[in-house]
Amino acid sequence: MNKKNLISSLVLLAFFTQAGISQYIPNDNFHQLNPFSFNPAAAGLRGNVTAFLNYRDQWSGLKGAPETVSFGMHGLVTSAMGLGLNIGQTNIGIFKQFSADMSYSYRISIDERSQSLSFGLNFGFSQNKINHDEVQIDDNSDPTLYSSEILDETLVRTGFGMHYNWEDLNIHLSSPILYGSQEKVFPQTLFGFASYDYLLPGDIWKIQPSALYRYTADKTNQFEMNVLAEWHNRVWVSAGYRTNKSILTGFGISLKGLGIGYAYEINRSELSSVSSGSHQLILFFESSYSVTRKTPLYRSSKQRSSWR
Repeated sequence: MNKKNLISSLVLLAFFTQAGISQYIPNDNFHQLNPFSFNPAAAGLRGNVTAFLNYRDQWSGLKGAPETVSFGMHGLVTSAMGLGLNIGQTNIGIFKQFSADMSYSYRISIDERSQSLSFGLNFGFSQNKINHDEVQIDDNSDPTLYSSEILDETLVRTGFGMHYNWEDLNIHLSSPILYGSQEKVFPQTLFGFASYDYLLPGDIWKIQPSALYRYTADKTNQFEMNVLAEWHNRVWVSAGYRTNKSILTGFGISLKGLGIGYAYEINRSELSSVSSGSHQLILFFESSYSVTRKTPLYRSSKQRSSWR
């Protein structure tokens, strides 16, 4: 990579930050299916062991745009305590960021039949790297590349979350980055998410409207609304809108604890002239093992399919 391309990558990275797309918590079109991705209090939410593999190609067609691969798993270790792990890597041009977080959750039953409240903590680190093998410049002392500590170091971060469940209503409040060792790199990030499950007559179709609000300390605000329709707890489709001028679509299928989902994001901003949109794929696995068969976290049996 010549110096011109290096500068272009730096400009691209700065543009992503200004656009409100955090390189540390990428946009996710599957938060309805996987609230653990942004809330540590969701660890063990299903009562058994759940694992997922996620791939996101953001702004496909734009050279150097973010590409994220992540893996996570979580489950209950007692009837009230859950543990989870999230690891992921995001590539932006010549920049690579690897992160890993451990999560702990604790659930309190507010009443015996319908309400529960969960609290969660996460602790992890982020390792930022520049792929020097892809950089070919004559002056190795170039300050653009070699003097930026935040682009090539390891940082720690902590977070907190809450989840409230009342029959078919679910509310999540979280800050997966409540504190970071570099505030400029880890701006405080807040999420608010709410969903409600409607089971239509005949018990065949379930409709789940939801809303997500995201705020970062650099005063970036993002709001999203979605509607998910599920047939027989097996096949689902979704549609939504995000305030960065993105139209969201998705579909998926699940069978015997295995699930796959695909999401396509149409960007209507100025990026639409250089990008064909964003793609995301997720694979789910849910074991049959459960330490809470008699007291599931979801009180209503109609709330979630077998893999969510």
